[in-house]
Amino acid sequence: MLHQKRSKYLQLVILTAAILLAGCKADYTNYYPDGEDEGLAIFSDKGNNLLTCYVNGKGWRTASRTSGGFSYPRTSYEVYIYRTASAGPMDTLLFSWDGYFNDSANVRNNSISLALKVPKSFSHKDFSALNRQRITIDGNTGYFSASFGGAGTGTGNIYFHTATLDSISPQTYSGHLSGLLNADFTSYKITRGRFDHSINPEQVRW
Repeated sequence: MLHQKRSKYLQLVILTAAILLAGCKADYTNYYPDGEDEGLAIFSDKGNNLLTCYVNGKGWRTASRTSGGFSYPRTSYEVYIYRTASAGPMDTLLFSWDGYFNDSANVRNNSISLALKVPKSFSHKDFSALNRQRITIDGNTGYFSASFGGAGTGTGNIYFHTATLDSISPQTYSGHLSGLLNADFTSYKITRGRFDHSINPEQVRW
């Protein structure tokens, strides 16, 4: 009888632990506030997995990279990189950040994107050529877009402090991305943007 009670107790402990572990959510974003730019994180190159910026002076940030939990057990990323083909002479490399304004209770309710024009021959090996490059986004080289502030595209600048993609198997890549950006739209401006991401295979759609 005592052995049966101990066995049932052990089963209950294991079941409880399994439920708690299944419900735990891991956060892979590190936010270190900038002491000079209120509402923004410091510029970093350590894989802190976020972008922060001002939109007309209002703080905006990407949603935290998380995994686990009952609602969404898979990893939820803050940025994705897409390579899309076109009928024209150039293809598009798209960077898409999901996030929200700092004073918003909603998470991932808007986005900021950069569509960068690249040659048809562009591959993951060419991605590293963006490293330490500052590119003026003027409509010819590409454009910015966002899901807030009205329709339209924007111009601006982006500086890739680090840009690497390594092939770990066919059509599967990992790497690192960090840098600075700003964009000018008709009715609003994105300023003081800084981003820092470790890139996992699920984030690259080549």
